[in-house]
Amino acid sequence: MSKIETKIAEINPYHFRKGMYPRKRLNILLPSINPEHVFGGIATALKFFDVAAKCGGFDKRIILVDAEPSKEAEKNYKQVYRFVQCKEECDDRNQIISYVHRDPYGILVSPNDFFIETGWWTAYCLQEALNIFSLNGGEYKHPIIYLIQDFEPGFYPWSSKYVLADSTYRDRHKQIAVFNSYQLMDFFKVRNYVFEKEYCFDPVFNSGLRQYIEKKKRKEQAIKKKQILIYGRPGTPRNAMEIIVQSLKIWVGKQSDIQSWIILSAGESFEEIDLGKKMFLKSLGKLTIDQYAKLLDESYAGISLMVSPHPSYPPLEMATFGVRTLTNQFENKDLSSFSPFITSVQVRPQAIANQLEEICCTYKPVVDEIPINMTYYESRDAFPFMPELVNLLEEKSW
Repeated sequence: MSKIETKIAEINPYHFRKGMYPRKRLNILLPSINPEHVFGGIATALKFFDVAAKCGGFDKRIILVDAEPSKEAEKNYKQVYRFVQCKEECDDRNQIISYVHRDPYGILVSPNDFFIETGWWTAYCLQEALNIFSLNGGEYKHPIIYLIQDFEPGFYPWSSKYVLADSTYRDRHKQIAVFNSYQLMDFFKVRNYVFEKEYCFDPVFNSGLRQYIEKKKRKEQAIKKKQILIYGRPGTPRNAMEIIVQSLKIWVGKQSDIQSWIILSAGESFEEIDLGKKMFLKSLGKLTIDQYAKLLDESYAGISLMVSPHPSYPPLEMATFGVRTLTNQFENKDLSSFSPFITSVQVRPQAIANQLEEICCTYKPVVDEIPINMTYYESRDAFPFMPELVNLLEEKSW
């Protein structure tokens, strides 16, 4: 008989021990701060953390739970943060602690500490650690901020991890939920999740991409190549890479002038994929903002799928650059109202290929009158609710 694996690596427990810290301090639990991981959700979490700490006058502590900080990460953060070991009692205002190996000393927690949970496993381990901390005489009376950026049970089939992720939204601790998009918040409301208070923020246009557009002094015209851009993340199932590739293979077989097109992928790095007729999907991997902006600026059509209620940023960025973008609906999410350059398409390879062929057959190099979603484009304040949230966090009535 074969041995079965029963360990759930994500819930390797945290241990808190009582400490004294002289000032109020905001803590965030993050998987990693290594450059290869700091994009999307982690980048948003760090921005949220910085804004919250500044708004409330908090000291800051980043607790890393999955990946040890690399030398490059240490170099990037050492000007602002001190890297501290768990056993140290340190009063520095900005600290980073690696708790990847679950140091037996545990993490010092004082009555002046406040916490932000990010991924579901950070929420689960924090909730369980606070339960034990309270039983052992520790004091923690504040609500927890839960930064929710997707419906994370959906990362798994119906399983142990599914129900554990789901349980973090139903925990007895007082939790203030902050949702990344109204669509995501509405998805949770329909499913009757209840939090002490809920806030949400909509995506705002990346400042580096905005600078690129404004530097070129244009918002209403672009010169486009016969180039298809996809958001390709084969290691992330919810981005449906298999469906994109199957769609492209069908499209390659249908497009009459196929040899004049280029097909590129941004996101994760992977070996080029043969699409037939001597056409290949070439991966550019993770790009700098300037590289990404140039790619958006010159691409005529794009495909970006997200099998979750979170809208994801690439379709919005593509449309803002005048890329004719195919993406999918999911439950209550439909991005087609964001821009006429976004088409919501049935998530089947033949349907996507047909729509892509229709777009490419109307190709012209000059794209006039790109309608910009100005609320998205001009917004500089990603978290307008922050003063209210900080005041709520510090209320004595909890």
